[in-house]
Amino acid sequence: MEAGESGSVVSLWGAAVLVRENPRPPCASGQVGGTMGRKRGPATRQTIRRQLARMVLIPSVSFLVLWAIMTATGTFQAGTLMLSVVNGRDSVAVFDSIAAELREERRLTQLYLGDPDAEGVRGELEEQRESTDDSLGTARERASTLRSSDDDEVRSKARAFLENGGKLDGLRAEVGEGETDRDSSLFGYTTLIEDITLLTSSLLRGLDHGASLSESVLARELLGAREEYSRAEALLAGAIAADGLSYQETAHFTYLTASYRGTLTEARQDMSGEIRRQYEDMIGSGNWAKTEQLSRSVVTRSPIRQPEEPGDAATWNSEIPVSGSEWEEAAQGATPAFDDLVSAQAELATDTAWDAALWRIAAGFAGCAVTLVAGIVAIVIATRSSRRLIGRLSRLRSEALNLTETRLPGIVARAQSGRRVDVAEELPALSFGADEIGQVADAFNTAQRTAVGAAVKQAEIRKGVNRVFLGIAYRNQTLVQCQLRLLDEIEDNEGDLDKLQKLFRLDHLATRARRYADNLIILGGASSARRWRRPLPLVDVLRAAVSETEDYERVRLTSAPRVWLRGLAVADVVHLIAELVENAAQFSPAGSQVDLNCGPVAGGIAVDVEDRGIGMTEEGYASAARTLAEAPEFDVMALPDEPRLGLFVVARLAARHGVKVRLFPSPYGGTRATVVLPQELLEPVSTDDGDVTEEMMVLPGQRPAAVPRSPGGGTGDG
Repeated sequence: MEAGESGSVVSLWGAAVLVRENPRPPCASGQVGGTMGRKRGPATRQTIRRQLARMVLIPSVSFLVLWAIMTATGTFQAGTLMLSVVNGRDSVAVFDSIAAELREERRLTQLYLGDPDAEGVRGELEEQRESTDDSLGTARERASTLRSSDDDEVRSKARAFLENGGKLDGLRAEVGEGETDRDSSLFGYTTLIEDITLLTSSLLRGLDHGASLSESVLARELLGAREEYSRAEALLAGAIAADGLSYQETAHFTYLTASYRGTLTEARQDMSGEIRRQYEDMIGSGNWAKTEQLSRSVVTRSPIRQPEEPGDAATWNSEIPVSGSEWEEAAQGATPAFDDLVSAQAELATDTAWDAALWRIAAGFAGCAVTLVAGIVAIVIATRSSRRLIGRLSRLRSEALNLTETRLPGIVARAQSGRRVDVAEELPALSFGADEIGQVADAFNTAQRTAVGAAVKQAEIRKGVNRVFLGIAYRNQTLVQCQLRLLDEIEDNEGDLDKLQKLFRLDHLATRARRYADNLIILGGASSARRWRRPLPLVDVLRAAVSETEDYERVRLTSAPRVWLRGLAVADVVHLIAELVENAAQFSPAGSQVDLNCGPVAGGIAVDVEDRGIGMTEEGYASAARTLAEAPEFDVMALPDEPRLGLFVVARLAARHGVKVRLFPSPYGGTRATVVLPQELLEPVSTDDGDVTEEMMVLPGQRPAAVPRSPGGGTGDG
C-alpha cells in the first residue's frame, strides 16, 4: 500500500461518477509548489545581472563623458594658451621692430627740425622713413590678424593702431612743409609709439599665466622705461640741434630721465639672473655712464643766466652744456644694450609663458591619464565585483534549482511513499557566507527544510488515514460480497417471477456497489480483492462490464472477436470498461443507445464505447487526454467542490496493464472512448467452451450475464 497515492478520500465514499473533463491539469508527482521554477516572460524579466550592469555602466559612462569633456576643455585651453604665446611672441617682435623704427625717425625728425640745414640730416631722415614704411606694412598686416583676437584689449589696441596709422603721413607732411615745431612733432611721434607700446603691452598681458605673470609685468615696465629713455634722447638731440633748451623742454627732459631711472631701479629687484646680469652690464658700460653724466649735467645746470649789464633782468639759461656729438655718441651707444635688455625680458616672458603652457598641457594630459587609469581601475574593480556577485547569485540559483528540481522532488516522493527520509543528510545546507546573499541562502535552507518536514509530516498523516480508509473500503467490499452470495441463495430458492425480478435488480445494485467500493480501493493505491486466474472470452468480459452499469438495458454490444483475455487482467478490464460505459450512459439522453463494439487493430484489440450525448469541448478532450496518459496524484482530484473520479480510476487501471485509452468526438454528436488492449493481455481461442456463455447481447428486462462469483468474495476459478 503506497501512502503517496492515497489522500483524504473518506469523504468521497460512494462518489464514483465518471467525468468527461478533468477540471484542472495534472500536477507532476512530487512537485513542491505550483509556481516554483516558473520563468517569467522576456518582456517582464528584470534580472539582477542587468540591474548590476546598469549600476556599473551608468557611472562608468558618465565618468568617461565627464573625463572626455574635461580632457577636451583642458586641451582646448592649453592649445589656446600655446597659440596665444606663439602669436604674442611673433607679434611682440613685429611691433617692437616698428616701434624702434619710429623712435629712430622721431630722433632724426627732432634733429631736422632743430637745424634743417644740418649736413646729411635730411638724407638720413628720408632713408629712415623708407625703413619705417617697410616695418609699418608688416606691422599693419599683423594688426589686421589681431583684430579677430579673443582678447578684447588686444583687439581694441590693434584697431586703434590701424586707425592711427594714417597720422604718420600727415605728421611727415607737416615736418616737410615746416608747419610744425619740435614739441608738436615729438608729441605726434610719441602718440604713435605709445599706441604700439600699448598694443605690445596688451600682448604681453595675455601671457600673464602663472609663473609668466611677473616676467610679463617686468617686460611691460621695461618697455615703458625704454620709451622714456628714447624720448629723452630725441628731445635733447633736437634741443642741441636748435642750440637751446627751453624751460618746458628742461622740465620735460628732467621728468623723463627721472622716470626711466626710477623704473629701472624698482625693476632691478624683480629681474631674474640672466636679465639682471644684462642690466648690470648695461649700467656699468661706459656709454651708459656717459649718457647719465651728460643728462645730469643738463638737468643740474644753472637755470638763470646772469645779465651782461648791471641792472638788466635775469633770463632763462637755455644753453646746453653738452655738444651734439657727445650726446649722440653716448646715447646711441647705450641704446642697443637697453634694447637688448627689453628684448631679453620680453623673450623671457614669452618663454616662461610657453613653458607654462607646455607644463599645463603635460599636467593636463597627466591628470587626464591618471584620472582615466583611476576610472578604468574603478570600473574594472566594480565590474569584477559585480561579476563575482552575479557569479555567487548564479551559483546560488543553480544549487537552489538543483535542490528544488532534482533532489527535493525525489525526497518528497520518498517521503510520500512512506520511506524514511533523513532531511539533514539528504538536504545539504547552502553555504554562501554571512552577507546578504548568505542570508538569502540561509532563508532558503530554512524554507526547504520546512517544506520537506511538512511533506514528511503530511505523508505520515496520509499513511495513517489511508490505512483507515482502505480498512473501511475492504470491509465494505466484504459486506457487499456477502450480500451478493445471500442474494444468490435467495434467487435460487425463489419461484415468484415478480419477486425474482426485484431480486435481480437488487443483485444488480449490489454489483454496482461492489464496483464503487473497488473504486475507493483503487484510489487508495491498492488492488481490488476480486481475482480471476483463468482466461476468459472477451465477449464475456464485455458483458460482465455492461452488467455492472445502471442503464445496462441501453447498451448494445454490436461485435466482439473470438479472443480470450488473460485472467490477471479480467477484473480490472471489466472495471475499466464498466466505468466508460456508465459514463457514456449518464452523459447521453435517456433512451438513447450506447454502442459497444470491438475489433482487432495493430498491437491488440480496440474496444469502442460510443454515446450520443452532449460531447466535450476541445479543452475537455485535451484535459482528459492528459489524465489518461498519466494518472495524476489524487490530491488534484480531491480539490474540486464536486469531485469526479471516473477518469482517474480508468487512468489507474489502464496504467496497471499497459492499456491505452483515448477519447474522440463521435459522429453522432457524443463521445467515443477507444480502449486498446495490448497483445500481451490476449490469448489464442480455446476449444474448451465449458465456461463460456454463448449469449451475445443483453436483452431488456433480463438479468445481464455476469462473471461467476467465487466463494469468499473473489471471482474466477481457483
